[in-house]
Amino acid sequence: MRIPRIYFPEELKPNSLIDLPLNASNHLKVLKKNIGDKVEVFNGKGMISLGCLEDLKRSKISLRLEDNILQEKPLIPEINLGVSNIKNFDKVVKDSSQLGVSSLSSLITERTKHRVTKKVKFERWQLISASSCEQSGLNWLPKISQKNLKDWLDESKSKNRFFLDPRADFYIGNIKRFSSIDIAMGPEGGFSSKEEDLFKKYNFIGINCGNLVIKTESMPIVLLSMLKVLSEAN
Repeated sequence: MRIPRIYFPEELKPNSLIDLPLNASNHLKVLKKNIGDKVEVFNGKGMISLGCLEDLKRSKISLRLEDNILQEKPLIPEINLGVSNIKNFDKVVKDSSQLGVSSLSSLITERTKHRVTKKVKFERWQLISASSCEQSGLNWLPKISQKNLKDWLDESKSKNRFFLDPRADFYIGNIKRFSSIDIAMGPEGGFSSKEEDLFKKYNFIGINCGNLVIKTESMPIVLLSMLKVLSEAN
């Protein structure tokens, strides 16, 4: 039987006793885990350890970490994805997290309809991201934020800079360098001509992913899947 994975957002220390968050405790209770059962714990920053359930109370579950704490290297390629904020951004977070994106920004663009994100929604996105990483086996959680497009461009550090443009001549399959990629995705109507000029000012290249027209909420899983295949083939 597969060992369950639990996200614990703190430093993992050898042989330490930790109290799991409420959502993690509830998950293990649903799985009907007992004292002595093994659980894999990761902290979202590359640290992984096995633990043994030691105390099962109604309000919380405690486990003892093993002596061996592994530190995984950051994800390669480092993909910094900016997606125009949409109503169903939960799906964007879920799909992007399980495909190994390094950072995910909800972008405020000229055609963005949903502009204000409350703190409670960010907390929800963190839970969705953690759940996706638990399922997929990834040990790095993406940094999730909301930014104006201009601010996101100002913070771009990668030499590989792209924005999705179905009219572009440059095809995603022509990307050759995969150590780090910054890529932006617009709303259903695409980026405005003013925003496209801004991208070019910041040395971003328009890129297309083929002839299919795909909704913004579904495009991240298509884009990231293509990048994953391309990076592993090079």
